Amino acid sequence: MVTVDGGRHDLLVRHRVRETGLYGEAPYVDEWKPLPPRLHHTGTLRRPVQLGRFAIDTREVTHGQYARFLAATGYRPVRPERFTAGRGPADAPVTGVDLADARAYADWAGLRLPTEDEWQVAAEAGLLSRREPLVWNLTESEHSDGRTRFVILKGGCAYRAEGSDWYLDGGPQPPDVSVKLLLTGAGLTRSDSIGFRCAADLPGDDR
Repeated sequence: MVTVDGGRHDLLVRHRVRETGLYGEAPYVDEWKPLPPRLHHTGTLRRPVQLGRFAIDTREVTHGQYARFLAATGYRPVRPERFTAGRGPADAPVTGVDLADARAYADWAGLRLPTEDEWQVAAEAGLLSRREPLVWNLTESEHSDGRTRFVILKGGCAYRAEGSDWYLDGGPQPPDVSVKLLLTGAGLTRSDSIGFRCAADLPGDDR
């Protein structure tokens, strides 16, 4: 893990403009069907944030590490559909996890998931590395727009879907790019392109 000092940050966030926005805003409420270039274009917003001192894993949790967690705890998700964590190559980033699966591992390790802001600050400082194949990183930034729950993904992935602007962007993404993942049931958020890393709170520097 690497240590990141606390402080105030003015983060620039880039995202694909969809009909539901990024954080639940409804940018096209007065339109029946917005069309490109107003739909699917890249939007930007600024997030002034105050972070405490924290530590973050330089790389994602692996299948091998997750397998040790499963062996030690006997953890099984309530809904096991598409749960493949711990079955892949030992040194590859663990995938086939949803937010609850990632949180369970982090809690067992005495850690937590990083927030979207912590992930971005650490990545922009050049502190994060990526395992192969590249996978989107879950964060602890769970939101609700009053109708649906969603979590922010960071980092991009190796897989690139092509053929439609409606497909989720793939490939490596810079730290300021955020993606909204709806938290559905029955394991539908588990993917071969989504993994996670861990973080921890640290005491403040009183010097």
